[in-house]
Amino acid sequence: MVDMGSREKNFRQIIARSSESNRFVMLSYTLILAVFIILLSKVPLIQIFNVTPHPSLISIAIFYWSLSDPERLSIYSLFFIGLFVDLLLISPIGIGFILYLGLHYFVITQRATLLNRGLTVKLAFFSLIMFFFYFIVYFLVWRTHGHFPAVKTIIVPCLTTILCFIPFYRLFEMMDNLVFPSDLRG
Repeated sequence: MVDMGSREKNFRQIIARSSESNRFVMLSYTLILAVFIILLSKVPLIQIFNVTPHPSLISIAIFYWSLSDPERLSIYSLFFIGLFVDLLLISPIGIGFILYLGLHYFVITQRATLLNRGLTVKLAFFSLIMFFFYFIVYFLVWRTHGHFPAVKTIIVPCLTTILCFIPFYRLFEMMDNLVFPSDLRG
C-alpha cells in the first residue's frame, strides 16, 4: 500500500526544486529586459511643448514585477537598474536606486490590496506614486543645478509615463505569460 503522505511530500520537493532552478532564469530575464526597457525609453520619438518626453517605462515594469512576483526584484537588481539609469541620465549616483527601491516597497506594502483590484485602481495608485516621485526629482534638479527647471520638463515626462501605464502593464503581463507560464513561476 502506498503512503499518500510521503507521495505528496516528494511531489512538493520536486516542485520546489524546479522553481529554484527557474528563479535564476527569471532573474536573468528580468535584468536583460530591464536594460532593454531603459534603452527603449531613451529613444526620442516626438516633442511635446519643445520637450522630448522620455516616459519612465522601467517604473511601469518595476511596478508590474513588484506586484506580480516581488521576489523577482532583489535589492541588488534594483541597484543595478538604478545605477544604469543614473549613468544614462548623468544624474547623481544612487538617485535612481532610491526611487526604484521606494517604488518597489510602496507596491509591496499595498500588494494584497492591489492584486484584487482592477487596472484602474492600479493606474490611480501608480499615478500618485509618479506625481510624488517627479516632485522629488523636480527638487533634486533644483538642488543639483542651483535653479528650478522649467515645470514642463518634469510634467511632460510624468504625464507620458502615466499615459503609457495601461498598454505597457498589459504588455509586460502578456510577455510574462508567454515566457513563463503560471506553472513554471513557482
